[in-house]
Amino acid sequence: PIDSFRKMDTVGVKVLETAEDIQERRQQVLDRYRRFKELSMVRRQKLEDSYRFQFFRRDADELEKWIQEKLQIASDENYKDPSNLQGKLQKHQAFEAEVQANAAAIIELDKTGNLMITEGHFASETIRSRLEELHRLWDLLLQKTKEKGMRLLQAQKLVQYLRECEDYQGQIIFKL
Repeated sequence: PIDSFRKMDTVGVKVLETAEDIQERRQQVLDRYRRFKELSMVRRQKLEDSYRFQFFRRDADELEKWIQEKLQIASDENYKDPSNLQGKLQKHQAFEAEVQANAAAIIELDKTGNLMITEGHFASETIRSRLEELHRLWDLLLQKTKEKGMRLLQAQKLVQYLRECEDYQGQIIFKL
């Protein structure tokens, strides 16, 4: 007890007297510094993963919003109104082209999300379920877009048929 008291200075710090004491203290400092660096690297990786996840979420939210807007257009039943069907068909063709042009957005988001999942990202399950939901919405958009295109064509054919019937009826009446 008295020896250990002599090895302490007045503020309670151990005085290093021998080379072994100095070497031991040096090793303790180096070990603590190494551990600090390891923890810093782990923390940095977590921050980078969180940063990437925030970008993924932002992109996924933007894509979902875009899909929802387009679903409203694709679900519109304007084909029931026979006026200006040719204009509606042309507008729908432009709409189909826009949807196809944006297919790259979901492909890119898939790449990003699947890479994060493969790397063992801490939010892998959230990413996976978000991608599944976006694919469900995308498939629904494609289905609704196709259905609307078919219905517009059917409506156009019906209007054309009705006009032909009127013309034919007019010809019959004219002949009588």
